[in-house]
Amino acid sequence: MKQQSIDYEQCLFQCKTKKKQLIGKENRFIYVFEDRLIINRNQNKGDPARVISFENIIRVKWNYSINPKTFKTFLKSFTLETNNNKELLKYYADFEMLIALKKILQKFVQQSSLEDEYETQQVLGEGSYAVVFQLKNIFTGQQYAGKCIEKKKLDKIDKGLKAVMNEIEIMRILSPHAQIVNLHEVYDGVNSINLVLDLCSGENLQAELTKRNLILEDSEIKIIMHHLLLAVDYIHSKGVMHRDLKPENILFQKPQDFTTLKIGDFGLAAIQTDTPYLYPKCGTPGFVAPEIANLVEKDKEYSRICDIFSCGAIFHLLLFGEGVFPGKGHLELLKLNKECNINPDDKRYDILTIEQKDLLFKMLKTNPDHRPFAKDLLNHPYFTNQKLNAVGIFSMNVIKFEDDNTLVMQDQIHSPTKIGLEKRFSFLQMSNERNTPMKII
Repeated sequence: MKQQSIDYEQCLFQCKTKKKQLIGKENRFIYVFEDRLIINRNQNKGDPARVISFENIIRVKWNYSINPKTFKTFLKSFTLETNNNKELLKYYADFEMLIALKKILQKFVQQSSLEDEYETQQVLGEGSYAVVFQLKNIFTGQQYAGKCIEKKKLDKIDKGLKAVMNEIEIMRILSPHAQIVNLHEVYDGVNSINLVLDLCSGENLQAELTKRNLILEDSEIKIIMHHLLLAVDYIHSKGVMHRDLKPENILFQKPQDFTTLKIGDFGLAAIQTDTPYLYPKCGTPGFVAPEIANLVEKDKEYSRICDIFSCGAIFHLLLFGEGVFPGKGHLELLKLNKECNINPDDKRYDILTIEQKDLLFKMLKTNPDHRPFAKDLLNHPYFTNQKLNAVGIFSMNVIKFEDDNTLVMQDQIHSPTKIGLEKRFSFLQMSNERNTPMKII
């Protein structure tokens, strides 16, 4: 490759390393780009000794050593394992330089030896093919969530490994952002793939609703929906559609703080233009958009606006304590979801304010062409009629009664929480059936 074909202005990071030879070590200058590494023998950026695309790097191993005087562990070198007959390339550098290089490379490549850098703590959750642990970084003390995916179990799932690689690719596109569960690092071990993610100390939305018996004040619903739509707007701006938005996949970074909402679980996410999709017809009955539930041409592209229908289904649940479709089992729920007969004139919706009802049915349009995008919904009167204060909480208007002794929040007047307990518990029971991580319709 000739020098003029490489635009070094696009370089993200560069550092000086050393490579062992038969006698001594020689300098190697490493340049990190969005899609590859360039390794030069000298700093004048001449013809590179090597050009290695990230696709050809199987994994990077960071090699640690112990200082015999201080007994502290430090980063000494790193090894690239490439697809070129599993060639191993080892480079040495100063500790600070290696730390900086690691922060850049971990965004693009898989690494090995999670246990060299993280201490595994308690189990946070378990699914059909993955276990989520709380992790502690040995060097910084920072806490993370670690998603450990067993390779043997992936082999038993249709397109299992491809699905995990797709999830990693999507999360790398989206991270970092305040309103998604960010992916920090990926470790590819012998028996498992480990994702290092944001640790959310709060409940997920489903757990929060269960704890509160499905009752939220309208001021709380506003905060949740506002931050949910902000997150969806960001995801869509990157050309990504989530396709499995539901209460279990909405988490909170801090307990009892709805302003810390994050969207998680991108296992069914897809890039809209990247057809055919790995799983074209997917989602969770009761929340999936009808155009996906009724999909016939499985190589056909559909719009990320499908996520807006799911947001509408979540909004319905928050307002009423029950789902849009009153099915009693998976098959009945899916049937009603496909038919999508939603009647705005149903008397049960009379309890809603004008703004609540208008926002709800804009999102629940059966025809995706008639649904607004998230950025438009954020300007809806339901949100703009009451401004957010500095910490992201809606300020509530106060109505003063004639006796001058009673003050009532306006939001409480129209908060439709008078849903029968039987319906609430019925929905909670249904929610337990939705916990399968991947439902292919």
